Amino acid sequence: MKEVDLEGKPEETQPPYHVLARSLLYPGSHTLRFPVPDEKVPWEVDFPLYDPPAYSADHKDMAVQDPFSPNPMGRTGLQGRGRLHCFGPNHALHPVVTRWRRNLDGSIIRKSLKKMLEVLVAQYPLSDVWSLPGGSLEPGETLPLKLKWILRREFWPQFQTLLKQGTEIHKGYLDDPRNTDNAWVETVAVSVHFDNQNNVEMKRLNSFLQGCDPELCIRWQVLDKRIPLHANHKDLLHKVSTLLGAYY
Repeated sequence: MKEVDLEGKPEETQPPYHVLARSLLYPGSHTLRFPVPDEKVPWEVDFPLYDPPAYSADHKDMAVQDPFSPNPMGRTGLQGRGRLHCFGPNHALHPVVTRWRRNLDGSIIRKSLKKMLEVLVAQYPLSDVWSLPGGSLEPGETLPLKLKWILRREFWPQFQTLLKQGTEIHKGYLDDPRNTDNAWVETVAVSVHFDNQNNVEMKRLNSFLQGCDPELCIRWQVLDKRIPLHANHKDLLHKVSTLLGAYY
């Protein structure tokens, strides 16, 4: 897997501290976080009034780690495990699968002189938001359960090969609304780009997608800053656009 340094490019417009991890209402609950202003996020900054509530949703087969591991990016306004599976880092994998957006004659569509991309996105049952086809990694697993749900079993090995040939665009902490002071998401995001519309693996992928679970919505979506996706996933798309020199 190739690695590329994208630091200082998409992040230039991003705030210095996690934002989604301080969303006042914790997702999937009625729990409100203790408000944390930007300047009080770092643990090194004294915050004597800080008194966050604790919240941990029920999970079966919970892999408990040190419950006192501090979030490496600072305060979130909530203690406990939240909706995450374990204390400390919760590992994830997010493939960013792209192709060029093309006209009917096969020519690549451009906007502001830059080539336009399409990205593979999914909408899971009980969710009204589109997301990248990845997610949490169970211990010992190499592909997220959500990704396996999308791909037919016979295509799993080929997709793992595509990931190895892809370019790593992010590794580490991910600003996520489920993060707490004691549990957080760390992900590896990999760019898998099909440069040629006649690519055999892309045609095979498309054929498998047509036969995936009928409860699952999956599609190729035009990639730009207005894309209806989770905010932290849009940060990953910005990195891919920068990597490929594409419009965003």
